[in-house]
Amino acid sequence: MSFQGVKINKINGGLGGGETADRVAVIVLGCGAIGNTLEMNRAYELLQLSDVEALGITEARDASANRLDWYQLSEVFRLSPDTRICLVAVPTTTKPGDLKTLPAFVSALRSIEGVNTIAIAGILPHDPENFSTGIAALQILADDLAADHIYIDAILLEGDGSYLKPGIANNTSLRGLDSPNVSVIIGHDPAIAARKAAYANHAAVGSALGMLMVRAVHENLGSVDIEVKPGSRKGEQDYSLTDVKSGRWLSAALSNGKNFNTLSNADQAKLNELGYIYVGSFAGYGGYFFSNSHTCEASDSDYCFIERNAIWNKAAGIIRRTLIPRIRSKVEANPATGYIKETTITDWDGRVRKALEPMKAEKNIADFDIYIDPNQAAVSNKPFRIQVKLVADGVVHEFDVDLGFTNKI
Repeated sequence: MSFQGVKINKINGGLGGGETADRVAVIVLGCGAIGNTLEMNRAYELLQLSDVEALGITEARDASANRLDWYQLSEVFRLSPDTRICLVAVPTTTKPGDLKTLPAFVSALRSIEGVNTIAIAGILPHDPENFSTGIAALQILADDLAADHIYIDAILLEGDGSYLKPGIANNTSLRGLDSPNVSVIIGHDPAIAARKAAYANHAAVGSALGMLMVRAVHENLGSVDIEVKPGSRKGEQDYSLTDVKSGRWLSAALSNGKNFNTLSNADQAKLNELGYIYVGSFAGYGGYFFSNSHTCEASDSDYCFIERNAIWNKAAGIIRRTLIPRIRSKVEANPATGYIKETTITDWDGRVRKALEPMKAEKNIADFDIYIDPNQAAVSNKPFRIQVKLVADGVVHEFDVDLGFTNKI
């Protein structure tokens, strides 16, 4: 799962000698309040970059305050121009681990109807020696929201370069942190990082959020192409980060400044093994792309990729909204057995099946199955059990192609 992409094996002997409606995102910036235009811990809806500037977040302010708030937001709208996101500003002294303990911030999150994606940029780095503490705290935030049926697909955390150690293999593995809703972005655009010393260790969370918002819930953050492109890029054969006209992403580096071109295949494989999301390119192919959609979860978990969380969350929300109208309704009993009557099972099954069919039609999933055990007592104070299984499509991480010569077809 590195940037080899398509592996061509040399065979001998053949010759005989166009944002999706499913995502509701908020970006959290540690920029503090700005005059009387931007309050802290309040959710502001943004439809375009001019809405950002109306709040006082401008390119000029970035330069004077040694921040990248405008840049991060400009990347969201550059890569997903039809998107709608929200912005919540927090104090400049905030660290990732602090967010779950700030009641005003949590209230601002809860005020965003349908929020399921959180990006965090421009806040103070957590103590590099306790990097996992901040990630764990963000997972607790996601778990607390889930307990109230606010399902978070992804928390994109800016992996400041101070987190990274010089030797790739010496970096903290994110795989054992049991945080399936948190992903760490460690890629940045070297041209932006070179502008000021204060930018040297930033990570391009805005770019990651824009690339996520432009994709359907089942698409991988690192896919070379996307299923529906914005109008201005309809004719392109892929969907890269690179924009030659604006000078964005003409090269890529890790957030500690290590250029992608200096990473060996082994380095890339190690970063993937450790669960980091970086930016790179394919040899002989133009453009830069995110490496994958890893989460801070074991690689053999069903929830080790952002899209799997997004698919599960979408299905969970649909099922919950479908079944709520049946809460405290009558459960007909089979008089011969005392179990749920077949007509009730058919009703529940039909409701859930009808609700999930659009996910199949939209190709979020390949198929699904529903099973309701008929041997459940109709008169019971226990929850009625319904099993729903989703069949997910796969993702091509690499191709392995055998190519050789032959003297006949």
